[in-house]
Amino acid sequence: MSEAAAGAVLVLWNDVTPELDEAYNDWHANEHVPERLTVPGMLWGRRYAGVPGSPGPRYLTLYGLRDAQVLGSEPYQRLLREPTPMSARMRPHLCGLSRWVCQVRSARGTLAADTLVVRIFGTEDEAARCERNEAHAAPGALLLERLPDASPLPWLAGDQEEAIRGRWLLALARTGRAPAPAGGARVYTALPVNAASPIPEQRPGS
Repeated sequence: MSEAAAGAVLVLWNDVTPELDEAYNDWHANEHVPERLTVPGMLWGRRYAGVPGSPGPRYLTLYGLRDAQVLGSEPYQRLLREPTPMSARMRPHLCGLSRWVCQVRSARGTLAADTLVVRIFGTEDEAARCERNEAHAAPGALLLERLPDASPLPWLAGDQEEAIRGRWLLALARTGRAPAPAGGARVYTALPVNAASPIPEQRPGS
């Protein structure tokens, strides 16, 4: 799917307690992301892991949204209020979490590639200059502007957060081997999402 269909993108960075890394990846690929994609207006989801030397939390997840209002919809809010048993187990073990709700300012092609290079900027001029210089060589590119005052996750404890500062995010798809991080870039390799996975229906209190 072309990422150009999305009007907004939810960007999530996180780490996880090391001893639960394998369980986290199984849950995230086979339950959590597929569950989010059942929400009307959530168009696509992509998972990534940072390459060695890449700054910040290890994991990155992108969700394409019809618009930012999807995150206030009852189907999405219900998932936050009523986590599956595995989601409830995982929540306390997530750390280094940063959540951006972004407006799509430009989109081209698809991010369905081996590698994603992410650069974060404080100003539109910096982001636009980098896009002009680098996006033409990428099979897909997204330029995102972070929206102010996005609602935080209601279950998140303060010590689980890690602020990633900036206002603009440029994501560039790359094919082939991931380059070494350089010049402040965050480099990620793509991880699988099993969109055909069955989603558990039973939730605490439901």
